[in-house]
Amino acid sequence: MILVQLGPGLPGGKWAMLRPLLGHDETRVEAGNPAQGAALLDRLLMDTPGTCVGPGRASELAVSDCDRLFAAIYFEYFGEWVEGVATCRQCGSSFAVSFSLKEMVAEMDTAGSQHAVGPDQNGVYTLSDGRRFRLPTCGDQQSVIGLDLEEGASLLRNRCIVEGNPADDPALLQAGMSEVGPVLDQELETVCPDCGVLESVRFDVQSHVLHTLAHEKRFLVREVHLIALAYGWGYGEILEIPRQERRAFVALIQAERESKKGTG
Repeated sequence: MILVQLGPGLPGGKWAMLRPLLGHDETRVEAGNPAQGAALLDRLLMDTPGTCVGPGRASELAVSDCDRLFAAIYFEYFGEWVEGVATCRQCGSSFAVSFSLKEMVAEMDTAGSQHAVGPDQNGVYTLSDGRRFRLPTCGDQQSVIGLDLEEGASLLRNRCIVEGNPADDPALLQAGMSEVGPVLDQELETVCPDCGVLESVRFDVQSHVLHTLAHEKRFLVREVHLIALAYGWGYGEILEIPRQERRAFVALIQAERESKKGTG
């Protein structure tokens, strides 16, 4: 189980619990499908004492809290470091990029706000100009999929204003939202090692986790095959095994095979 502290959470609590990732969950992940994020969380969330959100309620969470849950999933199954490859726009060369997701989350946790205060017991914040707003939820985010950036941002501002005019100083409203609900969807600066040009690399934790899980489905097929051969279990039974336990079985099977080769 993964216990995750949320911020802001939902009225009544700031904690969520995720059950272990099963093979069934992994087979349903599709990279490039934005709706997959909330769907995966809906399957993994557990309704347990002390938590504020259960299965099927991911759309109610602020986007920042959904990002926290995805970061927790990444830590549990892939570790602290995010690694990838970027292509320089100047010289066209490819180079490795890596950074600590834990450091990014720590910065998110310590970020302060200069333009808004809150939340109150209903999850509402107050801007320095007196307007009141809530944070965009995962449901709000899904509703603007397919819209251009400015149109989507305008629609979200209109939805999230509780009191006041969203058209009054939208930059202030956006700043306040970003400060009290920071997300793990950022442009990271790096330098091309070949030509020295400053490059910007986009990182979105939800997309990255989904892409990684979708990429590893090819390993899942082999893992199921090895366990089925070794123990005679059926496909459905194997997909019910938590990911970490399944991989532990595979490691034992492979170690036994190597041991037999050594003694043969």
